[in-house]
Amino acid sequence: MARARAARLNDRHDVEISWLPYELHPEIPDGGNKNERKFSALAPIAADLGVTMRPPSRFQPTRKAHQAALVVEHLSPEAIETYYDRLFGAIWVEERDIEDPTFLSGLANDLGVQTDLIERVLANDELWPAVVSSMERAHAWGATGTPSWVIDNKLMVPGLQDDEFFDRVINKMSSVRDNEE
Repeated sequence: MARARAARLNDRHDVEISWLPYELHPEIPDGGNKNERKFSALAPIAADLGVTMRPPSRFQPTRKAHQAALVVEHLSPEAIETYYDRLFGAIWVEERDIEDPTFLSGLANDLGVQTDLIERVLANDELWPAVVSSMERAHAWGATGTPSWVIDNKLMVPGLQDDEFFDRVINKMSSVRDNEE
């Protein structure tokens, strides 16, 4: 959903939306936790964005998914959006095992990334320090949840806000920038 929102913002405004890999619940153990929440507040947002979303029965740790995405982003940057779409579908539509290195590498099998490289990185947690660094950067910006958005490397906005909220924030940023010039 966050990526759909970012795409809509980019269509309407001349701003750069940055994402920071951020593990929302690092306390989730291997194997995951049963989903006790209903996420009813997310349903209207998903519907507004035209995104299919079914809350999973279990929440899994995202440690390996973040690392796999970093491999794809580094080796095939033009394919990262496709990979993120596939990850979203794996979690929120298909309820797949995002802890399985073979599954995560399979999501990239046609994206110009060696799947054995992804599997090796995940088996050894090779990019975990990079994810931790990104999370530290997100904390420095004030992020307390996901998604968190950094707009034009100037302002962090937390959460899945609606279009009108972002329009107000971006228009305010533009007016401040215009007054400074």
